[in-house]
Amino acid sequence: MNLHDTRSRMSWPRLVVGAIVVAIISLSVHVIMLQVLGVPFPDRSGVPFWAAFLNVVLAVIALVTFYDLATPQITAWPAWLRWLAIAVLFGSLKEVFRGNLMNGVVTTAWVFSFAQMIAPIVYSLVLSAFVVWALPIVRNTALKFGAMLVVAALMTFAVKPLVGLALSPLMAAVSSLNHEDVYPFPYGFHVLFWAYVTYLEPVIACFVAAALVLPGLSLRQMVRTTQFTLLILCIKGALLPTLVFGFFNKSGVWTGMMSESQFLLEGVALAALVALIWPIASHHTRER
Repeated sequence: MNLHDTRSRMSWPRLVVGAIVVAIISLSVHVIMLQVLGVPFPDRSGVPFWAAFLNVVLAVIALVTFYDLATPQITAWPAWLRWLAIAVLFGSLKEVFRGNLMNGVVTTAWVFSFAQMIAPIVYSLVLSAFVVWALPIVRNTALKFGAMLVVAALMTFAVKPLVGLALSPLMAAVSSLNHEDVYPFPYGFHVLFWAYVTYLEPVIACFVAAALVLPGLSLRQMVRTTQFTLLILCIKGALLPTLVFGFFNKSGVWTGMMSESQFLLEGVALAALVALIWPIASHHTRER
């Protein structure tokens, strides 16, 4: 199945309704755990560097795997468009726009919030460049794994700090515009309304991801859904924190794992529902 065929059979009403359902259910997992059950927001101040770096490694491996699976669907696209598409998908799944927009909603410090968005956008563009142009050159599996480790190290030790250094004058100039939250926790309707609306960013990105990679996954629905879910979780960086970061939480392992799990369960709901809804919305059935 190619992307053109998928578009020609698309049921837009089903897709729109499906996207709204996915956004409400998946984000509600996080909202209920945070505001109703009283699960605290993750405290990662005690997470060792090696654990954080391992999360970056998983994200790089998952993004490379995603690109390999998506290549048959986008092979006719020019390289610059493939680069931009992967960067936008990665940034959207990581909620770059949504995260900073919600910071602006809560604090009303809009200029500072949008300035904070620049660094992760640059990070996404650079990582995408490695994925689209550099890593495909390496064919040997062992060498490619080593190359992905190198890319993860470059993103961690070079790109991220250099981007931060380059943007430090700008961030220093707008730092005075930042201030404490205007809308404190627990959040009311004003914050929650925009939280659900902006959550369409990762939902839309996840549906696009499904269109690109589901054709390359297992023919069995349960296996395909599991594969897609794990891929999205690793790209988002939502899998490892619950399994590893929780052990280093200063409030205890159980509290740490519970606090991290709100994003794991949210991501599972997001990816699994999209994997199930996309074939229905696209009228796509698969046969052996």
